[in-house]
Order: sequence, then structure tokens, then C-alpha cells
Amino acid sequence: MEVVITIIAAAVFGALGLVVGTSRGRKSGADQGRSEAETRLRALVEAVRRGKALPGVAPGTPEAELQKALEQGWAPREVEREAALREAVGRVSAFLTKNVRAPLEGVGPGTSEDELRDRIARSLGALEDLDFFVSEVSDVRQGTDLTQLAQRVTHEFVTDQGIGVRLAMSEASIRASANPSALMDALYLVLHNAARFGANQTIDLTIAKDGSRAKITVKDRGPGFSEEAFRRAFDPFYSTSDDGLGLGLPHARKLLESMGGGIELRNVPGGGAEVEMTLPLA
Repeated sequence: MEVVITIIAAAVFGALGLVVGTSRGRKSGADQGRSEAETRLRALVEAVRRGKALPGVAPGTPEAELQKALEQGWAPREVEREAALREAVGRVSAFLTKNVRAPLEGVGPGTSEDELRDRIARSLGALEDLDFFVSEVSDVRQGTDLTQLAQRVTHEFVTDQGIGVRLAMSEASIRASANPSALMDALYLVLHNAARFGANQTIDLTIAKDGSRAKITVKDRGPGFSEEAFRRAFDPFYSTSDDGLGLGLPHARKLLESMGGGIELRNVPGGGAEVEMTLPLA
């Protein structure tokens, strides 16, 4: 058993060690206590000291002026890219540590075969989740009955998550041009997002026609999108949840756009948020 554990751990952590190790190095020690503003300031000051040409920043600009500019919300693209990269590495590292490393590190001499299999399955499942987000999307489309598809997805979602979904349709059957598998994935991701930020309350799912488009609307009963969440919802690796990867809505948009569709977000008067997905009718 110990040999099996060693081989699996070596394969998994060998492939992922660079990402995890790099992230931990960047996040270790005093870096954890510094604010995002301080990090951005250090990067900007260092860039200016190196004589780099940055938009709106003259060489030799005093640090006090750079600080003032940052407080007013200004940041060069290079600094924003670096901040986004740090956020992405941090989230992937946290995900791997919790869902891949932790289950395997919990294995010891007294671990039973059943528990070993369970821990290995959890680790491999987490890696499959990551692979899901980076897999290529097929652009093959066909006429798809949205009513039947939504019923399948909601049944699977309710079974998995234990959260109710109230399904309403303007017509008995609405057909759209879509990749059924990709659309099911996109709808599940949106439902999962609605459950997470809707306080696990019942979700409303509506299917209707809107001119030459089919419209699928998912409404939750949460507080709605904050100003920042509304602005960054489709940024990869952005999440208001500490343990979230921040890839659900970006991937849902990627899937829908691959089918000639789109996705929009809005807050609902009186509370809650809506995610509206559209597709061309078949």
C-alpha cells in the first residue's frame, strides 16, 4: 500500500509542484500580511526605478505621487496583469492544496484500502475538475429541445446539491441550436453559482423565446452582485468565495459563445441576481 501511495503522490505532486511551490513562495512570510495596494505600489515603484516606460508615469516620479495615483484607482496594465497572475496562482494553489494534497497527506500506515481508494478518488476528481475548465469546446451544434435538457440538468443538480429548482417554460417545447453537452455544462455551472451565492435557497429557472433567440434565465434569492463582483464576474480566477476557483461563470460564457450564444448578468429589484443565457433558435 505504501508503494502505491508513494507512486501516486509523486506523479501528482511532481506535475503540480511548480505551481504549488511557486505560489507558496510568493505568499509566504510577510507577503501574506501586505495589502493589494502595497503590492501594486512596490511593483510600480520598482518598474519606474528600472526606467520602464509606463503609460502616464514619468521616469523619476516620486513614490508619494505614485501612491496618490494608486489611491485614485490608477494602475498600469503591467501591474494589473501581475496582480491577476498572483491571484490566479494563489487560487489554483489553494484548490490543489485542499483538494489534491490534503487527501493524500492524510494517508498513513493504518489507512484501510477503502479509505485509500476514497482519498485517491477525491484527488483525481479534483484534477479532473481542473481539466474540465481547460478542455477544448466543440463547435458542433444541433437542434436541441431546451425543455428536456433543462429537466435533465435540474434533476442532476437537485440530486447532487439538494437545492430546489423551480422550472417555468413559456411553451411546451423550445428548440435552440446548441451543443447539448456544452449547454448542460454551462447551465449546471450557472445553477451552482446561483446556489452558492443565493444562500442555498430555491432557484428559479425560466425558458422562453425572445425574437429569434431562446432565453434561459436563472434567478437566485441572494443579495445580488456587488459592484466589484458585477464588474469582474467574468474575470478568470475572480471569486468572492475563499475556496472558489473563480472559473464557473467565465467557462459558462466560453461555452455559450462557442454556440453563438451569450450571457448577461443583472441584479433584480427587491433582491437576488439573474443570469440570462441566450442561444439562436433552431
